[in-house]
Amino acid sequence: MTNRTPENDRRTFLRGGAALTLLHAFPFATTLFASAAASAQSAGDYRALVCVFLNGGNDQSNTIVPIGSDYAAYQRARGELALPASSLLPLSPVGYSGPPLGLHPSLSALQPLFASGQMAIVANVGTLVAPINRAQWNNGRSTVATPFQLFSHSDQFRHWQTGLPDRVSSTGWLGRVSDLLNRGFNPSSGVSMNMSVGGNNMLQVGQNTVQYQLNAQGAVRVGALSNLYGSTTGGMALRRLMTQGGSDLFGRELNAISARSIDTEVLVSSALGGSAMTSAFPDTSVGRQLRMVARMISARTLLGQRRQVFFVQQGGYDFHDDLINDHSARLRELGDGLAAFQRATADLGVSDAVTTFTASEFGRALQSNGRGSDHGWGGHQFVLGGAVAGQRLYGRFPTVALGGPEDAGQGRLIPTTSVDEFAATLCRWFGVPLSDLPTVVPNLGRFASSNLGFLG
Repeated sequence: MTNRTPENDRRTFLRGGAALTLLHAFPFATTLFASAAASAQSAGDYRALVCVFLNGGNDQSNTIVPIGSDYAAYQRARGELALPASSLLPLSPVGYSGPPLGLHPSLSALQPLFASGQMAIVANVGTLVAPINRAQWNNGRSTVATPFQLFSHSDQFRHWQTGLPDRVSSTGWLGRVSDLLNRGFNPSSGVSMNMSVGGNNMLQVGQNTVQYQLNAQGAVRVGALSNLYGSTTGGMALRRLMTQGGSDLFGRELNAISARSIDTEVLVSSALGGSAMTSAFPDTSVGRQLRMVARMISARTLLGQRRQVFFVQQGGYDFHDDLINDHSARLRELGDGLAAFQRATADLGVSDAVTTFTASEFGRALQSNGRGSDHGWGGHQFVLGGAVAGQRLYGRFPTVALGGPEDAGQGRLIPTTSVDEFAATLCRWFGVPLSDLPTVVPNLGRFASSNLGFLG
C-alpha cells in the first residue's frame, strides 16, 4: 500500500480530471523526471514523433479502395458512397500481394510521398484487448474480451490514446514514453517533452509528465501581467495573486501551474524568436498546427530537447451524413498539410529524425446508411518520414465486402493489427528500450509483434 504524502497527493491531483481542466485554463509545461533506462542512450541524436489525430472516426473504406476485380464488391456495399474507380490514385506497394489499391483523389499530395518511399500504410489498426476473429466475435465474444463500449466516440478515443482498452487508465502511451525517456534526453529543458497544438488529449498524459499546450501562433500567453487596465501596479498585483503560494492543495497547485505557465511562455517565445523556419504551409487548421510543430522542431536546440512529441488534431470525421463532400474536404486539408510538413522537415535537415503518424478513434462501417456511414472499428493509418520503410503496406489489407472475414457487422472491420503493435513500433524507433515496452504498452505480450517493420 502506498503511504499518503503531500507528493502522492499532488501526483494524484495532477493525474485526475481536475488536472485536465486546469490544463485547459492554464497551459503549462512540467516534467518531473522519472528514472529510466534511457539515461544510457547516446547523447547526440534527435527524434520527434508527431501524432495527427483524425477526430470523429475516419472512413477507411473511401481512404484506400480496392480496385480491379475487387472494386465491384466495394461498390455494391457502398452504393451511393462509392468513389468512381476512374478517380482513384493508384498505389503500388512493394512486396504486396493483395488486391490493387487506389488512394482517395483528395490525397493527391500524399501519392508521390508514398511512391518515393517517404510514406507507409498500416492496414486495419484498432483497439484490441486480445486478438479476435469473426467466428469468436459472432460467438458472443465469450472467450475473447473486447474493448469496453465499442463504437463509442469517447470510449474508443480514450482507449486508442491510453492503449489500455480493458481497464481505466489515467495515462496515455506517449505520456508513459515521456516518463521513461525525459531524464535521459531532455534533462535541462524547461519545456515538457510532450507538446500539443491540438488541445488536451489523453495520449500525452504521463504519471510525471504533463503536456504543454501551444496554439498555432506559439506559446499561450497569460495576459495583463505587465499592464492591467493601464496600470503596471495592477499587473504586478495580478502576477503575485496568480503565483504566490496557496494555503491548501488546490491553491498551491493552481499557483504553481500559473507560475510555470508564465515562465515557460517566456522560454518558448524566446526560443521561437531565435529559430529560423521559412517553409510554406497551407492556411488551414492542419497546416497552421503543423507549421507550429515545425517551428518548435527548429527551436529544439534552444529548448534543450533531443526528444519531442507533438499532438495535432483535425476534427469533423464523424461522417453520418454527406460523407462524399465532407470527407473529400477533410482529406484534402490533411494530405496538403502532411505533405507541407514533410517538406519542412527536409528543409530543416531532420526528415530522418521526425516520424508523423495518423490515428483515429475508429474506422467506419462499409455499409451506407443512406448519405454516410456509421461508427466502425478498425481503420488504416499513414506513417510518414525519412526513417519510414515506405512504399509498403503493413498488416493485412481486409476484404472490402459485406460478410467478409473481418466483418463485425455492416462492414465494420475487426482489427487485425492492434494499437499496441502500432505504438510499440513507433516507441522502439523513438528510443524506448525493448525491456521497457511493457511499461508503455502493457498488453503488448498478447499480440504477435512488437515491431511491424515500418521504421528502420
